Amino acid sequence: MDFSSVTWWGYGLIALAGLGFGLLQNRLMRRASLGDRPRRWLFPVKLGLWAGALIVLALVSLPLLVVFVAVSTLTLIGGLIPLYREARKEAR
Repeated sequence: MDFSSVTWWGYGLIALAGLGFGLLQNRLMRRASLGDRPRRWLFPVKLGLWAGALIVLALVSLPLLVVFVAVSTLTLIGGLIPLYREARKEAR
């Protein structure tokens, strides 16, 4: 796995894609777990999208996969902290 084989703008584009994907996954988690009627069926949709993105990127480039996973995971975790707090408030 050679990180120098990918141009800098390739990493930038994949980081933006990872940010967008993390935000999408965050939105899916919110809709699946919060509200009057949680939509539990969105959990398999979220996992399917995640698996599909990982498979496609693994076939394209392993360095890009690493960057995508890191950025999207950090974005998702950052967005889940407020979701966790909201869920705790709702449970009370």
